[in-house]
Amino acid sequence: MTSHIIRNARLSDGSHVDVHLSAGIVEKTTPHNPTAVVNEHETDAKGQLILPTLAEPHAHLDKAFLAERIPNPSGDLLGAIHAVHEHAHTLTFDDIVERASRAVNIYLKNGTTRIRTHADTFDGSTLQVRALRQVANNFRDLCDIEICALVQWPLTGKEGKPSRLLAERARADGADLIGGCPHLDTDPSGANKVFLALAKDLDCNLDLHVDETLDAGMLSLRDLAKRVINKAPAFSVTASHCVSLGMQSTKVQKQVSRLVAEANIAIVTLPQTNLYLQGREYPSAMPRALTALAALRAAGVTVLAGGDNLQDPFNPMGRADPLEAAGLLVSAGHYFPEDAFEAVGSTVHQRLSGELPFLTPGARAHFILTPAKSVREFIAFANQPRSVFRHGTLIHDTLEA
Repeated sequence: MTSHIIRNARLSDGSHVDVHLSAGIVEKTTPHNPTAVVNEHETDAKGQLILPTLAEPHAHLDKAFLAERIPNPSGDLLGAIHAVHEHAHTLTFDDIVERASRAVNIYLKNGTTRIRTHADTFDGSTLQVRALRQVANNFRDLCDIEICALVQWPLTGKEGKPSRLLAERARADGADLIGGCPHLDTDPSGANKVFLALAKDLDCNLDLHVDETLDAGMLSLRDLAKRVINKAPAFSVTASHCVSLGMQSTKVQKQVSRLVAEANIAIVTLPQTNLYLQGREYPSAMPRALTALAALRAAGVTVLAGGDNLQDPFNPMGRADPLEAAGLLVSAGHYFPEDAFEAVGSTVHQRLSGELPFLTPGARAHFILTPAKSVREFIAFANQPRSVFRHGTLIHDTLEA
């Protein structure tokens, strides 16, 4: 077994440690021994801050870098959806692979070693799923990429049969899990029921786009949580966006948050895209378009943060860096920097794949070294240098790039 030691790494609490690795796994962490001589089989961290690698819990790699090719004149959610549907015929397998690969390479340079990406399904086609499966296979040694088939609506009744069949095809063609948008269905509650049944039948996890609207009258998250509590599925359930929960009274926020916690549903907030898409109809006192972060966290819900779209009709901005979402959690979500970093790092790894806590014995040696003085400073400076390690092996170093 290959042993390796990372000498003189600085933890976020300011202490300096030596991290002992074996075959890419953490064996132990000991106080730094300043008298030890760093040999050629060890890495001298030189007092740099050691942090877990970043993770992206909600991306759309199949649409990355389409901002110039597919315009969204209205700038809102439905405008983006219609624009992509109208131009879907222009997307090819090779085109999707090229753009998604470009995005993954940037994510990697920024220190991201895990990505969950959604993949559109259009008119009976699993093109996006198959293309992203190729990308995931190409990057398997550098990044864990999980593909969620985004099943179109309607999903219920006779009209929903094609979508239900397409979910099965997508799973067979390489999707790791399934998802969709129940709140856009004619029957959101029925769609929740169908999605839970599909995930069970297809033996996979479920990640839904939920209540991506400022309309307080739409609250399908409550129905989803109740159904999960009632069914107690063996698979995990993630609810992304959940924007309308932020528009409810504090009483309703607390009630729904308790249900979500009981159901063990993870929530993914997506500040970049929702700040861009939502609220255009409010001439004053524009909402922040974030979910009820404080109520969810107070109830003990696992809350993750993602980048969502990357320079496409849903969001013309984005730099493929989870620190962008972390920064917005601080400024728009009133998070402390350390909590914001966990929402794009260790918490994502642990929730999506059952990773052990960072640097505990048995954990995979995926980490970043940076000269940043603190986690806060690391988030604050977008171009902060970072050396990225996977299984204890350096895979990118901005100082050498």
